[in-house]
Amino acid sequence: MPSFVRRIFGLAGGRKRRGPEPRTIFRDFAESLNLIEDFDLIALNMLGTIKEAAAVDRLVLFIHDNDLGHFRVGAAAGFEAADLKGLTLSSQTNLVKWLKVNKTFLDAGRQGGVVGFLGDKDREMFRRLGFVLCFPILSMNRLIGILGVGPKTSGAAYSAEEAAFIDSIMPQAGIALENALLYKEQRERFRRMLRADRLATIGELAAGAAHEIRNPLTSIKSSLQYLESRCREETEKRLLGVALRETDRIDEILTALLSFSRPSEIHKEVCDLSALLEESVALVSIQARAKSVEVRTAFPPGPVAVNADRSQIKQLFLNVFLNAIQAMDGGGTMTVDNTLLESGKTLVRVSDTGPGISEDDLEKVFDPFFTTKKGGTGLGLSICYTIVKAHGGEIELRSRPGGGTTVLVTLPAGREGTA
Repeated sequence: MPSFVRRIFGLAGGRKRRGPEPRTIFRDFAESLNLIEDFDLIALNMLGTIKEAAAVDRLVLFIHDNDLGHFRVGAAAGFEAADLKGLTLSSQTNLVKWLKVNKTFLDAGRQGGVVGFLGDKDREMFRRLGFVLCFPILSMNRLIGILGVGPKTSGAAYSAEEAAFIDSIMPQAGIALENALLYKEQRERFRRMLRADRLATIGELAAGAAHEIRNPLTSIKSSLQYLESRCREETEKRLLGVALRETDRIDEILTALLSFSRPSEIHKEVCDLSALLEESVALVSIQARAKSVEVRTAFPPGPVAVNADRSQIKQLFLNVFLNAIQAMDGGGTMTVDNTLLESGKTLVRVSDTGPGISEDDLEKVFDPFFTTKKGGTGLGLSICYTIVKAHGGEIELRSRPGGGTTVLVTLPAGREGTA
């Protein structure tokens, strides 16, 4: 790690500097941006720079997440992880709108009228996190992030010079963060392309194998049925029954495999996605209660139109819901919501409070026959992937061990008007 980054992060040994010179800090920060391309390091560098310049401990960087359509916590200092868990900012809040329009920072102490204009959720966030200043982070005239700054360690008010200094590093930080996000997004697109190619190849192999297996399986099943009909000895008849049930199980697996490789014909129509989600939630409510899982939903007040095959979309979300419920053996919470994104697409989020998935396993969750669930076939998410792709959408999993799992399903919106 470069020495100036170590110093800004407070990692360098020796005596701490007294009264850091803002121009020196600004120069060091600008130099660091030329050497760092990782988003997390840039974010930590920015927070470290502000901590050194303004003697503040509590900072939160919100970054716009294009997949989610809102601002999520990208980095923070001075907070416990539990304080920020699940914290997001909607793009439609008055705070975000005010920062977009005015393109300058908000001083809560000196601009009480603006704070009064904010919604209840924004004011509650200011109170809960102790924000004193709030800075927009812009790139190419777009609001890509928001920096919330807590009170100074000394308890003194921020001077105009200190607020101006923090504001002065926002443009450079915005460009650096945007470039890092674009680089990260490019890598993600490449990863998705590789996964799509891999799954397409697996699908072709699976289809061929399924057909080759099904022909002799039919002969085996017919032979077993013939023997069972002529068998009189009870033990032998029971064993033949077991063999027949196993051939049926193999046939079910082959059918699921063919569904992954060659999905059934899609019959699209304009339908209300919120209604389909509510129906799917109702169908898994008994399983949820049996596992002591609380189901929470948050849908827009009006219909959310999508052009989709009703039965396939219900199958998709039933698989996702059951996976989430089964992941929470000791009980927990499953949250389902859908949002209309600025891109015009519809996003459905299904989050659970289960044990999460390791990074290594996360890359393989859509592969046929990959499963960490005892007794599972490993075809549920593979079929989900095929259904979503056939509808022109995207499906992603975000998870970490001990932190639960969120499934993100993005679908093209249907025609305007009610479904």
